[in-house]
Amino acid sequence: MVDVHTDTIVVGGGIIGISIAYGLLKHGSKVILLDKEDQNFTASRGNFGLVWVQGKGYGLQRYVDWCIEATDLWPEFSKNLEEEIGFKVDYEKTGGLEFCLGDEEFADRANFLEAMRSQSPIGQYDCNMLGRDELQKMLPRIQLGSEVSGASYCVHDGLVDPLNLLKAFYQGFKNRGGDFRPGQAVMGIQKDGSGLIVKTRTHSFKTQKLVIAAGLATRNLGKIVGMDIPVSPEKGQVIVTERTAKVFPYATGLVRQNVNGCFMLGASNEDTGIEVGTSSDILQIIASRALKVFPVLKDLRLIRTWAALRVLTPDKNPVYCESETYPGTYAVTSHSGVSLAVLHAEKLPEWILEGRRFPDFDRFHPRRFYVSKDS
Repeated sequence: MVDVHTDTIVVGGGIIGISIAYGLLKHGSKVILLDKEDQNFTASRGNFGLVWVQGKGYGLQRYVDWCIEATDLWPEFSKNLEEEIGFKVDYEKTGGLEFCLGDEEFADRANFLEAMRSQSPIGQYDCNMLGRDELQKMLPRIQLGSEVSGASYCVHDGLVDPLNLLKAFYQGFKNRGGDFRPGQAVMGIQKDGSGLIVKTRTHSFKTQKLVIAAGLATRNLGKIVGMDIPVSPEKGQVIVTERTAKVFPYATGLVRQNVNGCFMLGASNEDTGIEVGTSSDILQIIASRALKVFPVLKDLRLIRTWAALRVLTPDKNPVYCESETYPGTYAVTSHSGVSLAVLHAEKLPEWILEGRRFPDFDRFHPRRFYVSKDS
């Protein structure tokens, strides 16, 4: 017996699920958002908040283009979102740095950027190498450590407060009449005429469209509807310092300074399964590298640490696909949920609701993991 009828159901209340759900509402769909509400593992509450291009998309140029499209839309999107919900998400298009310690790291980074240019059909990649002296001139208020040999710089990169962004999407979802159902883990999905039945322990929902954006649960839910989407967890640990004067204005994956003056130091890449405990040895490695970049950080007290799980595909690139056996059912996964949030809210509803085919969008299909390179 069906308890509730709706146009679209989104499964997964993280940044990907809520940004899609918010966008679907903006496009006129009646939306229910289901979430099992397991906050222990979620990347949406534990990430650095980078709106990022550089380093992404090796082996998949379509992902590079997708990220650039997202970052180009972020300034206007964040402004409109803030006006709608009435508080700041603190987005800044700062440009992004990846620091290199020593000549070997500098050479490796330069070679990587050249490989990224080589895969581009026009031989272009908007990221360049900066020597130590040039880099120091960009940072007049903070001194580089003696081991810093330079950095790569990408003009598209920036940062946002990830918790404010998550809160903003939920507020926008509520304001637009979205129906959020926490504590509703999906137990089954089945066809019902031209629609779908989604079952939880307590309810049965009838819908025309279903979007699975459930992080690490996406693989198991995808299998129910004939999709094999390989995702695995990767743990990252982060350190937060006390507040201090604002001296570092750029986004990086190693160090960022928040609007409130706190420094965030990160992040590790650990294969530990479904486990999110912090560990002193890894935190020491994170702190040590940050101090090699900015020795002055040694004077700041550490006030908080945490760990969360990234959701990664084998090539670290996103998956977007529709089930062939359960038409109207879609799966979305990416470890760039913050960076791509604008496209998930503004573009994906056209694909889900209207069947729009974006150029080369099939490159994101999970079949790429199962097709021989020789075929």
